[in-house]
Amino acid sequence: MRILLIQYQMLGDVLTSTIIADQLKITFPDAHLDYLVIAHADALVQHHPAIDGLIKVSKFDFDKMSGVISLSRKLKHKKYDLLIDAYGKNNTALLSLLSGAKQRIGYHKWFSSLAYTDVVKNTPDPSIYKTGLALGSRMLLTSPLTKDVQWHLKPKIYLTDLEKAEGKKWLYQQDIDLEQPLTMVSVLGSNKNKTLPYAYMAKVLDRFVAATASQLLFNYIPSQKKEAQAVFDSCSAQTQQQIFIHAFAPSIRDFLTIVSHCTGIIGNEGGAINMGKALDIPAFTIFSPWINKASWNVNEDDKRHLSVHLKDYRPKLYDNLPPKQLKAQAIKLYQQFIPELMFGDLDRFIKENYSSVMISSK
Repeated sequence: MRILLIQYQMLGDVLTSTIIADQLKITFPDAHLDYLVIAHADALVQHHPAIDGLIKVSKFDFDKMSGVISLSRKLKHKKYDLLIDAYGKNNTALLSLLSGAKQRIGYHKWFSSLAYTDVVKNTPDPSIYKTGLALGSRMLLTSPLTKDVQWHLKPKIYLTDLEKAEGKKWLYQQDIDLEQPLTMVSVLGSNKNKTLPYAYMAKVLDRFVAATASQLLFNYIPSQKKEAQAVFDSCSAQTQQQIFIHAFAPSIRDFLTIVSHCTGIIGNEGGAINMGKALDIPAFTIFSPWINKASWNVNEDDKRHLSVHLKDYRPKLYDNLPPKQLKAQAIKLYQQFIPELMFGDLDRFIKENYSSVMISSK
């Protein structure tokens, strides 16, 4: 049996959808499973035991119908028996239809009856998924195939011992003391409306360093250096001394090997936080005011993994604001998300995960 899983965009989504692969290999242990992903996302799924092969694509493959048709011809030669479209947009739906796969599963949308043989309503049971409804959405796609859906599955990232050793070596080369706490900071979101204001983030980091004396690494890419520097400049002198701002990972896989040695990861919700959780690193997540926390607070237990959202503290701000307007109001809402609101939860996270190094907060 040959299976194709599609989730070609967004790093967090590519990682989350690996639980579909886990379920498929439980249901069909002898199947060959390929995963179609955007090329740079392959770092998240290397060495994954449920994935036999990767089909790496670029966004240009989906920009035009001709690209989708060309890609579908390549897929047809592989003669897939089963296809699951976890991305669920019209371009991957068209690809699914043209793939030649005998059974095709996707979410219920206006085009579903044309593209898929099995259509699933994206309504995960909140009694099963008290946190991380995005996991439930993925697992529902396997429900036409088995009555024994493993609803407990969580995304995992797999590193080799050699990779972990290389990550440790890199940290030593940056003059980082691995005998002391080390924290990765998701200092910037994927865009401005998913990024806590720089001055607010600086206050969070000041509080965090005062309580833990942790060394800090900033997660950013070279093109974001100006923004990362702005957060650094807003921090206190004490905090700045703990930040290794010029030490950034050259690739996603390198980033993973580094995070695997961190005491924790904190900051803006996004791919970096999801990667940290998939490596089982304690995470303190700050959600954007317009993002649905219930969908992406994966593995939350209010101890090892804890998240905060403006709505948690000031729910009345959301009373008369339709969901469709939240994204447009994100920057304005962020101004209401003052750091002091989250300090109690931050202190609780520190106590749970940094207790051996905790010092008095100022």
